[in-house]
Amino acid sequence: MPIPRPSTKAALHPPSGFVRWLSRPLMLLACSSATAACGDGSEDESDTIVIGVALPFTGDDATIGRNLEQALLLALEDVEQSTLGIPRLRLAITDSKSGSSRGLNNLLGLLYEKEVKYLIGPEENELANEIVPDIKGLDVFNILPGYASPKNERVGRNGAWMRLSPSRLAWGCGIAEMAVHQGVGSANSIIARDDFNQQVASDFVSEYRDLGGHVISSVTMQDGADSYAFTERALKSGAERTLLFVNPTTASTIVTEWAVGVREGSWLLGPTLHTPGFLQNVPRGSLDGAYAISPSLSLLNECQEKNQRYHGAVDCRRTNADQFRDHFKARWDGEEPFPAAYYYYDAVVLLAMGLEFAAAQGDLDPKPSELQGMIVEMTNTALVRGRWNDLGSVFGSLSEGTPVAYVGAASEYQFDTYGAAVHQLFDTWRVKDVDYVAEETLQTRCETQQR
Repeated sequence: MPIPRPSTKAALHPPSGFVRWLSRPLMLLACSSATAACGDGSEDESDTIVIGVALPFTGDDATIGRNLEQALLLALEDVEQSTLGIPRLRLAITDSKSGSSRGLNNLLGLLYEKEVKYLIGPEENELANEIVPDIKGLDVFNILPGYASPKNERVGRNGAWMRLSPSRLAWGCGIAEMAVHQGVGSANSIIARDDFNQQVASDFVSEYRDLGGHVISSVTMQDGADSYAFTERALKSGAERTLLFVNPTTASTIVTEWAVGVREGSWLLGPTLHTPGFLQNVPRGSLDGAYAISPSLSLLNECQEKNQRYHGAVDCRRTNADQFRDHFKARWDGEEPFPAAYYYYDAVVLLAMGLEFAAAQGDLDPKPSELQGMIVEMTNTALVRGRWNDLGSVFGSLSEGTPVAYVGAASEYQFDTYGAAVHQLFDTWRVKDVDYVAEETLQTRCETQQR
């Protein structure tokens, strides 16, 4: 049952939720646990900018919550050592509970009780879609680092969105390029009946056909439905590869049933399946030889084409990503950042950069639509470029009114007119036992900006 929005700001009290207040570096040290609350929010907030965050600490996606939190805390530390013209930044972090109704209540608590004007996440597509009316009604700036975030096609006076990971069109293009690069002549799909997977599958089909691939009839299913009949029908269709455009829980069920039953056909894996924990939930070795992609963490200027074909592999270095990995590991006792953590780090920095530049123009409280436009314009056109590991220079220039294009931990960003990051580079991964083994990096040539 849909959870009603409060009629007054005091009407909503999220059940079983928590909000952790994180700001200064000393507080960060005390609040790095994903289960401990920190502070009661009672201290003076007149000189702070509160950023709401929803992360999956419990539920099916809980394996990534703490790692993403660590990336946010690291970014906050780095930014607070560098900013000059804006108040102190503070994170109010709550549990999205992997997209459950309780997670929605916690998220609404950030918007209505804590009255945050800046929101990072949620990671879950269903929650991000659910709160679109609230983002508009409350005039909130929503940065979406997650893979399965909604499409950025909303332009209006109230509320604004930015998307840092690939758009659905870019995902579809990347998977099509991967299939053609591997010589897959025919493909079909098992597609979840949700907005994100349906759109990625549609864009895959369009791009795959344009590249000469043959599409065989696909199967659409509701998450949680009995999957055996769907799997058998899809894998006995004669397609060389079947794509799984479903969430990790449904995919685990499908692959497990297939491994002990059908055992025909081969897989390609959709965007949400290149995630920690998924391979641990299927029979060991059952997906050997399956492939997945992820947005590459190499910068475009770190790559060199191997040939001039429409699609194909590029030789890339990962100097920038390796430097961030080492920075993250040094802060968090040797823990490795998950790929998504790079985007969460960049979300805090980009938001702080926009606020710093606005403050230099004399605007300490920019409207979300103005702030989004400012970040997009600055990122796409600024002559000065600044790196994530030189934030002192970045914020020094911004405080003087000089726009700076951000070279982040995850990407050298460029945005389309809707505030969605443009992605051309994708890493391919082959499954071996319970791990993803890195293969090649592909540079897409199809149009990846939203139409």
